Amino acid sequence: MKVSKFNFCAIAIFLTLGIFGSTKADGGIAQLSFSNQSTQTLAQTLPPPPAAQPVTEPEAPPILSESAPDQIALATHLQTIKAKMYGAYWCPHCHTQQELFGKQAFTAITYIECDPRGKDAQPDLCKAAKIQAYPTWEIRGKYYTGRQSLEKLALLSGYKGSSNFVPQLPSP
Repeated sequence: MKVSKFNFCAIAIFLTLGIFGSTKADGGIAQLSFSNQSTQTLAQTLPPPPAAQPVTEPEAPPILSESAPDQIALATHLQTIKAKMYGAYWCPHCHTQQELFGKQAFTAITYIECDPRGKDAQPDLCKAAKIQAYPTWEIRGKYYTGRQSLEKLALLSGYKGSSNFVPQLPSP
């Protein structure tokens, strides 16, 4: 029996909808329950699915701006004092915050991904910190919600270095 890509898609959609329809949420944990014999029989008689594709976790768009020495120095200072930025891969304000630092400097920032679907997600840390908006900065035990200018981050963190924070725009 030859099965086309369309048939695999139709089968996958049907199974997904069937599982989705029979899922009961209980305290945030999905529990599957097959409610009738025909569903069980159908699930057992379908052909095996195609080879599994590797699961990729969603990531934020790449940071395109270049870091100047002062951005790198501030990021290193924030790392030294154990400051953290909580965010989500899909958050445009988080991405703008990252662009303010530039790609080289942002690698020094302790970034915590709050969305469980994101790459290297740590939603338990976000929940424990009671994060309710993105981005949120934790600096010296205090929380600051929203995108912050580099000048404000320098002030809040006690940074004493040079503060010529001129982001280098990405090349077209």
